Amino acid sequence: MRFLISQCKADFIHVLELYQGGIVADIQVDDGIIKILALEIQDPKAAAVLSAYPQTRWAEITRRAIKIGLGYLKGGEQG
Repeated sequence: MRFLISQCKADFIHVLELYQGGIVADIQVDDGIIKILALEIQDPKAAAVLSAYPQTRWAEITRRAIKIGLGYLKGGEQG
């Protein structure tokens, strides 16, 4: 089951993203704030890049990367 998210929709949307039969992420969108409760990314190259930084910065680096990546998808729901 997959839902497309638009800022025009309700203030709260709960999404379970399924991949090969298993849950990959539990994501909530609430009033323009994206909350990722569980996220698994299997990417050794990305993990190597992240691990080059101090662990205290991992959350901020990941937040910025997701924000940039989602910015590239803007308008994609119409295509």
